Amino acid sequence: MNKKILINLLTFLFLPLLLNAENAFLYSDPTSIAEIDKGIMCLQDKTNTLTIQDILNSKDFVQVNQKVPNLGVTSSSQWFKITIKNTTDVSKLLLKVDFPIIDEIEFYSFEEGNARIEKMGEYKNFSERKYNDPNYIYDITINKNETQTYYLKIKSGEQIMLPIVIGTPQEIFESISTKDAIFGIYFGIIIVMFLYNMFLYFTVKDKSYLFYIIYIMCVGLTQTFLHGYTFKYLWPNNSWLAIHTMYLLPSFVGIAIAEFAKVFLQVKEHSKILYKGFYIINFIYIICIILAITGNYNISQQLIHINAMLVSLYTLFVGFNIARKGSRPAIFFSIAWFTFLIGVCLFILKDLGVLPYNNFTVYAMPAGSAIEVILLSLALADRINILKKEKDESQAQALNALRQNESIIKNQNIVLERKVEERTKELKITNNELSTALSELKQTQSQLVNSEKMASLGQLTAGIAHEINHPINFVVSNIKPLKRDIEDIYELVKMYEGINQKEDIDTKIQNINKYRGEIDYTYIKEEIENLLKGIEDGAVRTADIVKGLRVFSRLDENDLKRTNITEGINSTLTLLNPEITGASIELVKNFKHIPEIECYPGKLNQVFMNIFNNAIFAIKENKERTDKGKLTITTTSDDVNVYLTIKDNGTGMTEEVKAKIFEPFFTTKAVGKGTGLGLSITFSIIRDHNGRIDINSEYGVGSEFIITIPINHIKQ
Repeated sequence: MNKKILINLLTFLFLPLLLNAENAFLYSDPTSIAEIDKGIMCLQDKTNTLTIQDILNSKDFVQVNQKVPNLGVTSSSQWFKITIKNTTDVSKLLLKVDFPIIDEIEFYSFEEGNARIEKMGEYKNFSERKYNDPNYIYDITINKNETQTYYLKIKSGEQIMLPIVIGTPQEIFESISTKDAIFGIYFGIIIVMFLYNMFLYFTVKDKSYLFYIIYIMCVGLTQTFLHGYTFKYLWPNNSWLAIHTMYLLPSFVGIAIAEFAKVFLQVKEHSKILYKGFYIINFIYIICIILAITGNYNISQQLIHINAMLVSLYTLFVGFNIARKGSRPAIFFSIAWFTFLIGVCLFILKDLGVLPYNNFTVYAMPAGSAIEVILLSLALADRINILKKEKDESQAQALNALRQNESIIKNQNIVLERKVEERTKELKITNNELSTALSELKQTQSQLVNSEKMASLGQLTAGIAHEINHPINFVVSNIKPLKRDIEDIYELVKMYEGINQKEDIDTKIQNINKYRGEIDYTYIKEEIENLLKGIEDGAVRTADIVKGLRVFSRLDENDLKRTNITEGINSTLTLLNPEITGASIELVKNFKHIPEIECYPGKLNQVFMNIFNNAIFAIKENKERTDKGKLTITTTSDDVNVYLTIKDNGTGMTEEVKAKIFEPFFTTKAVGKGTGLGLSITFSIIRDHNGRIDINSEYGVGSEFIITIPINHIKQ
């Protein structure tokens, strides 16, 4: 504080001498606590900018005519000037502002030439206070027959009431102890009821108890806050919570009682209109919370007061309305809530200045809430009795129904046994017929599968015969010229063997060379080499076809084997080569290195044959295609599966056809050209391998079959 301000403050040390002694509060009894109801003047600072120097110079103070100053809810700063005259021998006194939920409070004193300022309130940590009490206590010194003037600056977002008392430290601390004891009893009741109802909730699992224990907790914390104990014990160093609890806890209490009333009174079952009313109440409370968090404290506080009255009266109305229908829980609820409502009304009327500020009005709401909590707990306990009674009645009715059913069952058992016996005989006959039909069906199915195999083999016969006939004809046609050439060589060799040294060797050699020229020995050697190569090619081709037949002929193998399916694909393509080359189809093989898989090789060969055959047929049938027929076969693998993709540019399929192709006997081929079992058998074989087959097809463009087979066969 600079010298100028200090000089101005000291100037006003003698200000009390100029005051009218009749306006000062007279402290005359040190054996009791005195409520200061006189000598208080007030000045409202609407700009929130006035300093203590401005206040000392101000002549705008007005006399407070209330015993307890009540300024309602305001955003302005309030200055109070308190003048006290001491007529006792005790000079060391305590001044206590008995209202703990003030946001900001500043105390100015000018005793014995010393200017003193103490700043407290919820915006400062509780540990900064000199006295460990929720209320605001200040040391003052007034010698006997002296008069002192003190100043208080107060600012708060909630209701501002200023009950100010003065007394000796002993009297003040005794009153604090009494208040703590009274509130301890109240909070003990709340704790007991909270634990009792929590135990009931975990016992009966009734949602009513859950909402009620939340309500008890919120009510208890609210009353604890209003008397300053939450700031003292729960969050002494959290100013944000200390300031905002005034708006959050009452809102939570309102929401909790609304939710509890809805469930406990079963409002939805009695009246859907009344049930919807609680949503409006909860919505208003949510707005109050949002306003408080965003700093609109005054609006939030006023809205909380209005909504508190609304929820109190509305809940009471709902309780009475349902109680009129004979609901015992509603009767208990109405009585308990009416009791609490009386306490709330007394508390609010005290805040509004209609009723005086005293112990009765201060403790009316805690007392009402304690009685209400006890009565509602009794109501919940009675609810258990009602549920137990309803359960007993339900069990009695169920037992009576069971006895009646037992009598009916006894009478019906004879008839049922006779009917069961008759039905059993009929079922035996039907079962025998079904067994016969199933046996015939399996036999027919086996015959159909064999027919499909034979059809596939029959289809291969002509192609294989043609394929083998071609190299054999080539061999046969080469045998005669080869035989002729060999005879000429034999003759030439014979002539060499006929040379005798005693004869004319030159003449013989001339004859041999002449014959060699006649038969064109050089040409014969080339011709023999060509004829032998042709015979060799024919033999190799025949051997490939025979090998393909041998590989493909595994149709009846039923044992799992480790096999590389590329060999089976190649053997199948070898057998189908006449069909492929005869239709001028371009065959593209994109074979990657794939691991051996655990499979039934012969069955997979049948899968390849069926799909390749269908692809060749589709390519032949696509007369509108302008490009060359093309069949692309691709194999790939990963760590789990091998993948075979067969893609053609044939006729393709419509969605309707694609949905039916795996159905037995379904075929798009003309009568006599297909049995309709090929793809059905294919699907079954792939399923037996725990694999899958996917189809991509577009009508007029072509089809693509994607077969996925696990590397390791897992029995299912």
